[in-house]
Amino acid sequence: MTALAAATVLGGAGTAAAAAPVHAEYTVTGSTHIAKPDADLELGPGQFAVDLGPGTYSGTITLPPVEVTRSVPGVGRVGGTVTFGPGHAEGSVSGGFSGSATWPVRLSDVRVNGVPFDVGPECGTAEPVTTGWTSGEFAAGRGGRLESTYAIGAFENCGAATPLINGFVPGDGNTLTLDLTPA
Repeated sequence: MTALAAATVLGGAGTAAAAAPVHAEYTVTGSTHIAKPDADLELGPGQFAVDLGPGTYSGTITLPPVEVTRSVPGVGRVGGTVTFGPGHAEGSVSGGFSGSATWPVRLSDVRVNGVPFDVGPECGTAEPVTTGWTSGEFAAGRGGRLESTYAIGAFENCGAATPLINGFVPGDGNTLTLDLTPA
């Protein structure tokens, strides 16, 4: 996206051409802290494909799966793959940057003390996670940092592991930081 197109879209110039959304792509890196198991996950690099309209944006964030391993009292070492998304994001770029994204969260390749534990292909949150975010520094064409605090709800379809996962993962106080740079 050119600086002129971004300025036109974000400035709300009144021509018909300015009202058309401008497509932009950003590389996404970042981290999330999942409070209940006290786990920090590095995210990315992924991609944010976004359409910027007069004062608004809408797009999709894709991130690669992340491996995590934690000690669970009474169980041992539990590991697996966490997949966030793809996430649908939308919000406002008028008077600052704010918005939200909804993300399905899936678990796969679960291992307990190194032994595979079948959670099936549909193990994930019953409802998508919603991350509301703001940024004091984001600018179209330049990118910036997005920050959020969010809750993770209950998991379902994880077979016999569902109660363990729901006792160990869901809760409030999780944080997300994403850095967007032009792709």
